[in-house]
Amino acid sequence: MRSGAALALLLPIWACAQEGTTLPRSRRPYTRSDTLLGCLRPARTAWDVVHYALEVTLRPQEEALKGKVTCTFRWLGGSDTLQLDLAQELALKEVRVDGEKVTARRERGTRAIWVKLPPQARRWPVGSLHTWCAVYGGKPRKAPFPPWDGGLVWRQTPDGQPWIGVACQGLGASLWWPLKDHLSDEPDSVTLTFCVPPPLRVIANGQPAGQFLKQADTCFQWRVTYPINTYNVTFYAAPSYLVQEDTFHSVSGQVVPLRFALLQAHADKFAYLAEQSKKVLRAYEHYFGPFPVPRDGFGLVESPYYGMEHQSAIAYGNRFRLDKEWGFDYIILHETGHEWWGNHVTAADNADLWIQEGFCTYGESLFIEYYQGYPAAVRYLVAQRGNIQNRAPIQGPYCVNVDQTRNTDIYYKMAWVLHTLRSRVANDSLWFRCLRGLQDSFSFRTVSRAEIVAFMGRQLKQDLEPFFRAYLDYLRPPVLAYRVVQEEEKAFLLARWITDEPAFTGPMEFLAGDKRLRFDLTRQTQRFPLPEGVKAVLPDRNRFLVLVTEEP
Repeated sequence: MRSGAALALLLPIWACAQEGTTLPRSRRPYTRSDTLLGCLRPARTAWDVVHYALEVTLRPQEEALKGKVTCTFRWLGGSDTLQLDLAQELALKEVRVDGEKVTARRERGTRAIWVKLPPQARRWPVGSLHTWCAVYGGKPRKAPFPPWDGGLVWRQTPDGQPWIGVACQGLGASLWWPLKDHLSDEPDSVTLTFCVPPPLRVIANGQPAGQFLKQADTCFQWRVTYPINTYNVTFYAAPSYLVQEDTFHSVSGQVVPLRFALLQAHADKFAYLAEQSKKVLRAYEHYFGPFPVPRDGFGLVESPYYGMEHQSAIAYGNRFRLDKEWGFDYIILHETGHEWWGNHVTAADNADLWIQEGFCTYGESLFIEYYQGYPAAVRYLVAQRGNIQNRAPIQGPYCVNVDQTRNTDIYYKMAWVLHTLRSRVANDSLWFRCLRGLQDSFSFRTVSRAEIVAFMGRQLKQDLEPFFRAYLDYLRPPVLAYRVVQEEEKAFLLARWITDEPAFTGPMEFLAGDKRLRFDLTRQTQRFPLPEGVKAVLPDRNRFLVLVTEEP
């Protein structure tokens, strides 16, 4: 998640002064904790999560929680130990495997919990189902600046009542419950039970599944019936939530339930949320296909922080602000896009988080295109271009836990990479079939960069490896070096690419009055005759993400 501020600034020309410039992957050394969270070692790959059942009791006065997590997993073999992850602020009290109490050891200075499997695990058939159950509790990390710097959010409603939530993208769900905290392993389904003191009411992911009393608490149950990112598992607790339901007719023919939860003070805003949500859903279904989780439905929940893409229960804290220039509510626009990019098609590693954030941000411009046309979509992208920083490569490092959301180029710059690729392809029918194909082919899959690049290359009928290396692996985008020379009565364009990627080639478009000229360039200077009467050209930087320098 990120903010939606957009300022129109030009990319700095001075950034192209030197070739071969890259940026170190991190400003601090990686720790063993980073490695244990980021890597897939045998204690993680030996088991595949099928289902999580969370039972959590919240204590607002103490800003504490306690709970039990039961995980059903499929045994794949290859280890006598399981690695669970749990924040150091929380105490692990007991772990059982298939009902038998086992030894669980926390590694000091990390979130890793090493769970020794019982002796009979040596005889488990591959594919057999088993459970572990962990009891834990304590005071979880309090979010300093949610959702960008996350954790538990303990705030108050306008009338002074407890208002609680959680945002943990980048930092991981192990901030508040024990699990295998890696993007590659999503549960197929989740059951959630939250117990709170009255008069609090809890909204969570998926479908409501009932409520009951437990001593002095009221317990609210929710059920998620699709795979879900673990950082998207969430809850919202407040005493004054009002819920209103609606429906949306999907292109699939299904009727998708819509659920909006607001504080009582904003009971007059349900119609606003419904109108904005349906408008966004209609556009995204046009480009990306049917809404991915129709059984669980689409949800917006008023939250004590700005927003987050929590599946089927999107955090909404934008205070009902409509962008005056573009006519949308930014949080509804961006976070709804994540139902396709991030929740449906998901990066398997934080290193590849650009997959969901970049495609989702690019989708914002398609919303503009759907309602206002392509020229307006380009103006929207140009307005966002000033947010590109070129301070770190879009591609993150593997096998370490790095919060890639702090690199805003995975949003804005990656959106421009996709916009550029569309311009290179110059075939919208092929382009939009490719976007839709990604949704169809990787439905509820965690995917890697290699898979995305290979698929798009096949669909777009070109080798995209050099293109993605040029834009993802280096600090700056390709540089266009060009000049126009006059020879008697004829003008010629001299042009080449200056890139850190040696195999990069491809087209560039130039404007000459009302003419659009397209030339295929390499890293070697080439000479192209210009049409009669054309004496000067300008590179079209509104369709291509390039830096520009004039050859001497």
